[in-house]
Amino acid sequence: MPSSANASSSISRKFVWLAGAIVAGVLLWTTGWYFFATKIEDHLPATLTELAGPGASAECTNAEVRGYPFRVGLFCDNLSYTNSVEGISAAAGAFRSAAQVYSPQHAVAEIDGPLVVDATGLVLRADWQLMQASIQAVSDGLDRGSIDARTASINIDGAGLTQRLSLQADRITAHARRNGTDLDIAAYGENLKNGLIAGLSTKAFAFEATLSGQSGLLQMPFTPLHGPFDAVLHRVAIEFDEASSLELAGPVQVSADGQISGNLELTISNLQQFSRLASDFNPDIAGLLSRFGPMIAALDTKPGDDATTLPLTIRNNQVSLGFIPLGKLPSF
Repeated sequence: MPSSANASSSISRKFVWLAGAIVAGVLLWTTGWYFFATKIEDHLPATLTELAGPGASAECTNAEVRGYPFRVGLFCDNLSYTNSVEGISAAAGAFRSAAQVYSPQHAVAEIDGPLVVDATGLVLRADWQLMQASIQAVSDGLDRGSIDARTASINIDGAGLTQRLSLQADRITAHARRNGTDLDIAAYGENLKNGLIAGLSTKAFAFEATLSGQSGLLQMPFTPLHGPFDAVLHRVAIEFDEASSLELAGPVQVSADGQISGNLELTISNLQQFSRLASDFNPDIAGLLSRFGPMIAALDTKPGDDATTLPLTIRNNQVSLGFIPLGKLPSF
C-alpha cells in the first residue's frame, strides 16, 4: 500500500508541475505577444514616415494590432498617402493583414475600395468586390508582392484627357519582384470591358516586363518611378476571342521627360478576323487595315505561320507600323 500511495503522489506532483509549466508558458507567450503588438503600434507612425519618404506622409487610421495567439496583423479603418513634392495623393478603404508569428516577414492582407489617386489633376478611381495582397518583406523593404482583385473597375479622368477612360474586369492580378538590381513586373486581366472603344471587350490581357535598375521601387523609402530608364516588354498580349489576339514585345527606353522610344514586334493572330473585329468598334482602324492590307502583309517578318509579325517603332512617343504612322502616345 505505501508504495502505491507514493506512486500516486509522484504522478500528482508531475501533473502539477506540467500544469504549472503550461500556465507559465501561456502567460509568457501572452505577455510577449502583447508586448510585440504594442511595439508595432508605437512604432507605426515612424515606420509609415520612413516608408513614405521625404516630402510625403502616410496614415493608417485607428491602427490596431490583432491576431492573438498565433498570428499578428495590422488593422486600420482606411489608408492614405500624400506626396506634396510629386503632387500625388491617394486614399483607400479599410486594411486588414495577418502573418504567422513564426514567419512575420510573409504577410497577407485585404484592402477595401475605393482607391482614389490624384496625380497633378489626373484622377484615378478604382473599386473592387474583393482585393487580397501578399508580400514578402526583407530588411530594407519588400522582396516581392502580389495583388488579386475580383470584379474590379477603373476610371481615369482629368483635364489632360479628351475622354474619360474606364475599364471593368472579372479579375485583375498584379505582381512585382526584385531581380538583382532590376524589377520584374506583371499584370493579368480576365474578361475586360472598356468605355473608350464601344463594343470592344477582351477575353484576357497580359503584361510582363523588366525595368532595368529599378529594384529600388520596392525599397524604403518609397520613391515614384521617373526616367530615364530602360525596360524590356517580354509580353504585352490582348486576346479578343479564341481566334484573334495582339501581342507586343521588345526593348523600350523612357527619357527623363517621359518620352518613350523603342523597336518592338507586333504579332497579330488571324489578321482577317482582327480586321472584322476592328470594323465593329472603330471604322477608322478598319479602313486603315483595308487600305494598307497588302503592304501590312508584306511587312510580315515571320512569314509562313498563322500570325502576322510586324515592326512597331516608337520615337519620342510617335508610333508607326513600318512606314505607316499610327499616332502619338501620352508622356509617361
